[in-house]
This record gives sequence, structure tokens and C-alpha cells, in this order.
Amino acid sequence: MECHYAILGVELNADDGAIKKAYRKAALKYHPDKNPNCLEEATEKFRLVQAAYDVLSDPQERAWYDRHREEILHRKKYENYKENSFDLWEYFSPSAYKGFGDDANGFYAVYRDVFKKIDVEDQPFKDEGSAGDEWMPCFGNSESDYDDVVHEFYSSWQSYCTHLSYVWESQYDVKEAPNRRVARLVEKENKKVRDKHKKKRNELVRELVSFVRKRDPRVKAHKAELERIATEQAVKAEERRMSEMRVKAEEAALYDQENFEELAKHNERVSQLENMMRDEFGFSSDEDSDNSDQNSEEEQEYSDDMFCVACNKMFKSVMGMRNHQKSKKHKENMNRLKEEMQEESSVDDLTEDPNCEEIEDEVDDRKLTKKQKKQKRQQQKLLSNMMESEPLKTKDFEEKIDPVQKSDEVPKLETEFDGDIAENKKSIADDIGNTLDCNADNETSVISD
Repeated sequence: MECHYAILGVELNADDGAIKKAYRKAALKYHPDKNPNCLEEATEKFRLVQAAYDVLSDPQERAWYDRHREEILHRKKYENYKENSFDLWEYFSPSAYKGFGDDANGFYAVYRDVFKKIDVEDQPFKDEGSAGDEWMPCFGNSESDYDDVVHEFYSSWQSYCTHLSYVWESQYDVKEAPNRRVARLVEKENKKVRDKHKKKRNELVRELVSFVRKRDPRVKAHKAELERIATEQAVKAEERRMSEMRVKAEEAALYDQENFEELAKHNERVSQLENMMRDEFGFSSDEDSDNSDQNSEEEQEYSDDMFCVACNKMFKSVMGMRNHQKSKKHKENMNRLKEEMQEESSVDDLTEDPNCEEIEDEVDDRKLTKKQKKQKRQQQKLLSNMMESEPLKTKDFEEKIDPVQKSDEVPKLETEFDGDIAENKKSIADDIGNTLDCNADNETSVISD
């Protein structure tokens, strides 16, 4: 039986338009009226063309034909194909060949014939006009080039896929199915069996290719050549790396020497400049550093002047500080600060243990924040300045006391002396408040003018 696609001369994936065009051309060619000399042969050809077109023009019949095409064409033709195929297992042994020469029993001649037979068996099952219709690459001989023959051969045969349909291995005949459902089940079961045999065939041929490649002298020679080239490249790369390292080391040493010389020149230049400054201006860079320290201290004092102790705020400019001193909130904080200072001055500090006071101050300092500690230092500084401005004269009290009465009147004088200290502290705090208020009024009048 001939294939419907071959009768019309179209490919398996031809569309309806191509099939219709091929049918009209074949019908005109084999029509009985056009061939009166060979009427019977033309009639038979025309009947086959008409039958092929009837099947391929109907989508359902064409789909069914495509699914069962191999069984329809090859089942009866290759029913006893298994008995005619040759066994590949006997070529999995070194005893299959004698030596690696080009003689009839040599390695190359034996396996060249084996792969040629495998390709010949697949040719009847290849579709005409398809990509798989070409012959597989030849095995070659001992003198064959690796890139042109050997590499092409192994790259093709290592991915070998058989074209044998194995329709003779089908267990059931689709034509004998009573209905469509049974036909589908029969087709599914037959396909499973055929795929199993195809897979077994592919694995067997690929294993034979691996066996031959492992023993092929041409492959071994090529592998040895690649290893030699890789070794040479590794040696060259190592030499290049070592030469680059030597160059970098020399450059680093030269760079260090140049830096050392430049540093020596720089130090010499600095010493010359210092001598010139000492001779011309009478000071050196050390004195400049002292001056810079003094400037930093002055800047620190200036920043302290920009800090408001009562409100615990720092200002960036003098005008900001002045405007703040005019505010109502600042005045309230100043009054509160004066009251706190008056309360603290009324406490008798002489009856307390100085060691305990130091411990309590340390504990309080640990609990305070940075701003609070700074405010406390400002208050202490302000209080010390006040005490230094009007020191108490205790010698006057001592001169008025007789040596005889001194021992009896000491306790009394101490109490009176303590009272005078408290009164003096209170008066000093009042003077500070009046002074601050006067300064604020004066600054207000100056700004208004």
C-alpha cells in the first residue's frame, strides 16, 4: 500500500490549499481521457488519487489516518522484521575486531559496517522530504580528520533516535475494534508497546557508540593533544602571572623610595620655613599651635556666653540671645532661679559633713543629663564670681575679741558669723537680680534708639 501523501506528492504537514492544488494536478495527469494509450494503468492511478484526496480533504479522516499511518503502511510489510534484524550485543566485546588497522577485520572496518547497517535499517521508515531523510555521518578510518569526520560522527550518533516504527510489535489490530472507544484503547496500548521498544533500541545504540568512542585511538589522541595544550596554557599563564607580580613588586619598591625622598624633602622644607619664621617674626609653628589652643578656649568661652543658664538653651548669635532675654519666659525662669539660689543660701552648709556632700554631689551628677550638668557648672561659676567680688572680712571680728574672752565667746561669734553669711548671700542674690534687670532695660532702650 502506498501513502496518500506520496500519491499526491505533498508533505505530511501540507495545508488544505496545497493538497487541493496537488490533487487537481494529479487528476489532470492521470485522468483516463488524457491517457488513451494506457487506459487501465491511468484508471488505477486516478482511483488512488481520488481516494487519497477523499481522505486528506476530510479533517477527521486525515487525523485518523495520521495516527494509524505507520500501522497501515508497515504492519504487513514488516511483520517478520524482527527475524531479519542483526544482533548488536556481539559488538560489545573487543573480540569483535582484531587490531586498530584499516583491514577487513580491523577496528575501523568492523564498526563502520555496523553503523552503516543501522542507518540502512532506518531508511525505509524515514519520511521522504523530511529533515531525517538524510544519511547519518560515516565512521571513517584511521586517517580521518577529527574535526571533519570523528567529531561529527560522535556528535550525531550519541543522540541517536531510531526511525523504526515497531508496528510489528503491536498486540492488537485497530481495524478489528468494534467501536471508537475500543479503538482508542487499542491504539493507546499499541503505542505504549512501540515506545517501549523504541526506547530500548535507542539506549542500545547509544551504549554501543559510547563503547566504541572509549576505545577509539583517534579520540584518545585528540584528548592527549587537548591536555598538552591545556598544560602549556597553564604554564604560560603562571609565567605571565609571576612576571606581573615581579613588575608590581618593583614598582612598589620604586614608589616607596620616591615617597621616602619626597618626605625627606618636605621635612627639610618645613624646618627651613620654621627657621625663617623664627628669624623674621620671632615665633614658630609650636607657638602657632598654642595660639590656636587659646583661640579655641576663647571660642568655648564665647559659646558659654551664648548659653542661657535659666532656660537651658544655646543660641548661635548675640541678637538671638538678646531677644531671648527680653522674653517673658526668660524673666520667669530668672526669677525662679533667684528664688532657688536664695533657698539654697539659707541652708546651713557648715553643719553637714563635707565627705557626705561630695558623695551626694557625685550621685546627683550621675543622674543629671549633659545640659543639666552644664547648667549646674554655670550656676557654680556664677556663685563663685559673686563670692570673689565681695569677700567676707572675718579678721575684723577676731580683732574685737579679747584673748581672754575669745574662748568663751567663740560659739556666740560663730552663730553670729553664720547669720551674717546668710544675710550677705541674700543681699548678693538681690543685687544680681537687679543688675540683670537693669541690663535688660538698657539693651531695650539701645535697640529702640
